[in-house]
Amino acid sequence: MMTRSEAQEWQLVADIGGTNARFGLASAGTNASVEVDEIRTFECANYPTIEAALTAYLDSVPAECRQGVQEACIAIAGPTENDLVTVTNLSWRFSKAQVGKQLGYRRFEVINDFAALALSCAQLDSQNLTRVDRLGAVGGTWDTTAPRAVIGPGTGLGVCGLFKAGSGWRALPGEGGHAGIAPVTDEEFGLFQFLGRSRSHLSAEELLSGQGLQNIYQGLAALRGLQGAAENPAAITAAALSGDCALARDAVFTFCNLLGSFCGDVALTLGARGGVYLGGGILPRIGSLLGESDFEQRLRSKGVMSGYLEHLPVFLVSHPFPALSGAAAFLRLNG
Repeated sequence: MMTRSEAQEWQLVADIGGTNARFGLASAGTNASVEVDEIRTFECANYPTIEAALTAYLDSVPAECRQGVQEACIAIAGPTENDLVTVTNLSWRFSKAQVGKQLGYRRFEVINDFAALALSCAQLDSQNLTRVDRLGAVGGTWDTTAPRAVIGPGTGLGVCGLFKAGSGWRALPGEGGHAGIAPVTDEEFGLFQFLGRSRSHLSAEELLSGQGLQNIYQGLAALRGLQGAAENPAAITAAALSGDCALARDAVFTFCNLLGSFCGDVALTLGARGGVYLGGGILPRIGSLLGESDFEQRLRSKGVMSGYLEHLPVFLVSHPFPALSGAAAFLRLNG
């Protein structure tokens, strides 16, 4: 960990999602591998604007830290190409130019949150990555320089590509969570038909997110003529893990199976033979059920292209704040 005597200049980094805003300080430098200190988490619902959350964070750190910040990189859940940024699944809207001027730093960057997560995946070690596919138990090789896919269900569904560029890596963010998704089993066809009645477009995010898990649970209950007692995604997950509710367990398995199909599709689209990296807030809580589900079989089962994904490794990101180190890496790689 860095100490305050080690850095005359610090970089403010942030990861803004639909539920939480996480902030930290990284020591300024040119090394892409970086430690982040003074990490704080704020509930977005408690702050009307990003400016209010930024102020609350800066007020919470020691004065010498606050005064030493000269650069910032904010990772946002949503598109960041234009000056006006809207955080997906949150009411925050802000002008990059206006917030940068308010902060008064010499550099203020805003990037997609999954671009930040992807950049962190290029530097995480085995302590922060857990291989979850069955091939991981017997070893095997794959092309570590090939593109990678970073996918994470949480409040929303993030998707990003990671590509080798010279001596470093570059992220290719997009809005893949809002792409379509296809059913495989008869029950999934029925579920999609049920959920599609109230939507003009059934996106992957509406099934592979916190709300998506609840949609699956409620849809399965309706198809089976049952009354689902779990009121939110956390309750569904808890009931599935405890074994107290078969409906909740089936909902989580359906979630995992659909995620496997989706991850395979993304890997084929990106040519991501360097691996699939799973982030987001949901999967660490249901890791045991992910292994029991058909996730891996569905990921690799792609007809004539099944062999293309045969040795694809799958990693679960276990680092608690990966996007913060990814945001710092962005400042160094694009300085």
